[in-house]
Amino acid sequence: MEDTFPKLLVRNRQRWGTKGVAVRKKEYGIWREYTWEDCYQKVKDIFLGLSSLGLQSGDRVSILGDNNPEWFWSELAIQAAGGIVLGLNPGSSSKEAATLLSHSQSRFVMAQDQEQVDKLLEIKGELPSLEKIVYWQEKGLRQYDNPSLISLAELIRLGQERQQSHPEYFEQRLSQGKGDDVAMIIFTQGNNAAPKAIPATYQFLLSSVDAALALSPVYVSDEYVSIITPGWFFEQTLGFGTSLAIGQKLNFAERADTAHMDLREISPHTIVYPSQAWGQIANAIQTNVSSGTWLKKTLYKRCLSLGYRMADLSSPNRQASPFKKLGYHIANFLVFRPLRDKHGLNRARVIYTAGGLLSPETTRFFRAIGVNMVQVFGSTQSGIVSTPPGKEVNIE
Repeated sequence: MEDTFPKLLVRNRQRWGTKGVAVRKKEYGIWREYTWEDCYQKVKDIFLGLSSLGLQSGDRVSILGDNNPEWFWSELAIQAAGGIVLGLNPGSSSKEAATLLSHSQSRFVMAQDQEQVDKLLEIKGELPSLEKIVYWQEKGLRQYDNPSLISLAELIRLGQERQQSHPEYFEQRLSQGKGDDVAMIIFTQGNNAAPKAIPATYQFLLSSVDAALALSPVYVSDEYVSIITPGWFFEQTLGFGTSLAIGQKLNFAERADTAHMDLREISPHTIVYPSQAWGQIANAIQTNVSSGTWLKKTLYKRCLSLGYRMADLSSPNRQASPFKKLGYHIANFLVFRPLRDKHGLNRARVIYTAGGLLSPETTRFFRAIGVNMVQVFGSTQSGIVSTPPGKEVNIE
């Protein structure tokens, strides 16, 4: 029955309500928790606020910002109204944003902060379809006098007023959603590096979630830290979509520059990184060790050599001797476990490298230190396609 993302939110609210934590966001060094009931109310208020501005079924709404609860609350609110979400890269230039906004004919944009608002105001004259920019971080924007701007707090106030005269409107509109409705437009790199727009239905996204769960089960007690770009297919399925489907906690770092420390603090059970990020982590480990003491470098090299031998013996037809297994346990305790802990990988059970080919050398390195990952690609026909790490696959 729950064939859309907003319907899964309602189901989870009925299932866990105020007792289950859905989202955590670090603010000023403290993890702030939101229950499923909290998230439901946030989504409802944003939905009603957007409805008061005239949002209709089929309208395109773009979201421009980093990973934050407001990003996903806005997504669900737009989808509950029958709208179609476009996730823009927060690092995009004003020219790149203008191209995508013009192509999508977005009526509204949900923006994170002053930086993104300034980017949008710079190009607004080129976007006749753009009516309102809703921002959720007010710092630096309170003095802006522009009729096209409205804060998320003010939008929520409008939504709460609308609730008085339309108490059942949210539930009515939400129930009209269907699995074959387009949930969002996902951009991929097409020919000549030009962005290619893929309309993704709920059925496509949720079937991809099911495929991932069949590959690597996730549980309600699990933790996930949302770091990769929110509008990316893999974040929508392996991260956000899985959290809606299963109920795992969705965590958000305080800022981009604290993400590493916040991830280490959570030590999530599910990790999703693009292949280039895994390469950067491997390089960071090697660089850190090379600057250490002679004893540290010697111990690391000997343990890694043993780790490589164990990784090479991991095929079903080759078994390590009890002596080598004991040696690996010692190496894991002395070297590998502290390394994994430093990068938030100690509890990681479901580990993905997504979107690009990971080199065999990097794959072998992570297997040697006890990080066994699955390589996944996105297919417009099949959703999530998995392969052994390092093996290339042709997909469309």
